[in-house]
Amino acid sequence: MKLPPATVRRVGLAAFWILAFSTLCHAQPAYISGYREVMLRTGPSVEHRILAVLRTGNELEIIGEDADYNFVSLPDGRQGYVLKSFLTTEAPPQRRLEELNEMVETQAAELEQLRNENQDLMARNDKLANDNEGDRRLLQRLQQERANIQRDERVWWFISGAGVLLVGWLMGMTRVRLRRKVRARSFT
Repeated sequence: MKLPPATVRRVGLAAFWILAFSTLCHAQPAYISGYREVMLRTGPSVEHRILAVLRTGNELEIIGEDADYNFVSLPDGRQGYVLKSFLTTEAPPQRRLEELNEMVETQAAELEQLRNENQDLMARNDKLANDNEGDRRLLQRLQQERANIQRDERVWWFISGAGVLLVGWLMGMTRVRLRRKVRARSFT
């Protein structure tokens, strides 16, 4: 079975891109170790031309390996070979110190922000506590007024009941007297 030429070209182009970028997918960060200068060379031996001089702490990515050398890529895109013994995957102390200082600065800024937020929250808490105290006093005053109104209402109902009783007693007494008078007149 023969594939059309367009399909063969597409498959060939896809294979090229996969092979070309597969090394970049496996790149790992590395640093120049110790206190020295290291040569970036065009090939894996001292006979090859020097492309750059790398110093302690320079960051690069290991793309491939070749016996005693690693094929590396610099952040500016240049690629070359460096002796494996001069590379380490640990960041140098100076780089770690810089990173830690950046973390300390970031955390100090966050701490200052949290302190400001804490002060704001404490001020809001104090205001709410004052508002709460005012509301509590108002509630006590209203409860006292309600108790006074209920007491006054009970007194009013008591007086009203006593008045009704007194009026009823007076009416009853008046009627009894009227009957006695009517009886007394009828006998005369």
